[in-house]
Amino acid sequence: MSGAAAASDLFGGRVALVNAAAGSGIGGAIVRAFLARGACVMATDKSASRVERLRLSLVAEYGEARVATRTVDAADEAAVAASVAATVEAFGALDMLVNSVGFNSLSRIVDTTREAWSGVLDASLTSHFLHLKHAWPHLLASDHATVVNISSLANERPTAMGEAAYAAAKAGVLGLTRAAAAEGAPRIRVNAVVPGLIWNDNLARAVDEDYIERYRASSPLGRAGTPEEVAEVVMFLCSPASAHVSGSEIRVAC
Repeated sequence: MSGAAAASDLFGGRVALVNAAAGSGIGGAIVRAFLARGACVMATDKSASRVERLRLSLVAEYGEARVATRTVDAADEAAVAASVAATVEAFGALDMLVNSVGFNSLSRIVDTTREAWSGVLDASLTSHFLHLKHAWPHLLASDHATVVNISSLANERPTAMGEAAYAAAKAGVLGLTRAAAAEGAPRIRVNAVVPGLIWNDNLARAVDEDYIERYRASSPLGRAGTPEEVAEVVMFLCSPASAHVSGSEIRVAC
C-alpha cells in the first residue's frame, strides 16, 4: 500500500465528533482532515445556515455515508447530549472527540459584565466539559479513544486588548485536559493543541493589519499559522503515532 493510500485510510472505520466545525477556521479544517483519512464525522456548529453550507460542501466532496451535521449550542447541555447520541446513532460508535469551540469578547476587566464573563467561559470552557461528560461512556467503549481540546496561546500570553475572560477559559481548557487524561488513562487519551495566531477569513475581518504585521515580525517562523496546520497536529494526536502521548499540550504558530 502506498503512503498516500495508507494516509487516506488512517482512520477508516473510526468515528469523530468535531464541534465549532462550520466556520472558515480550525474546526472546519479538522473535519476535512478526518474525512480525507477515512473517518466518519459528525460536524456541529451553532449557526444553522453555516452548518447547512458545510453539509452541502462535505457531501459533494466525500459523499453522504461518512458525513453527518447538526446545529448545536455547545454550551447547552441537553443539545450537547443529543449531538453525542446522534453521532452514535448515525455511525454506531464514537472514537474521537475534538473540542474546537472558542469565543472571545474583547473587554477590559473593569468593563466586563458578569454576563459577558459567563458567556465567554460557557463557550470556551464549559462547552469542552459538557462534550467530555456526555462522550465519555462511548469513548470508554472504544479501542481507539482520543480527545483533543483546542486551547489558545492567549492562556499564557494574553494581549492588553481585553482578553481576561478568554485567557482564563483557555487556561482552564488545559487544566481540564490534564484532569481528563488522568481519569481516562489508560482507555482514553486526552491532549490539547495551543494555537497562536491562525489566519482565516474571520481573523482577516476582525484583526487590524498592524497587529498581524507585529505578530509576524515577532514570530520565530515569521508568519501566522493556518487552520490546516493545526488540523495536522490534531491528526497526529488522534493517530497511533501518538499512542503514548496523553495529558500533553502542543503549541502551533507560537
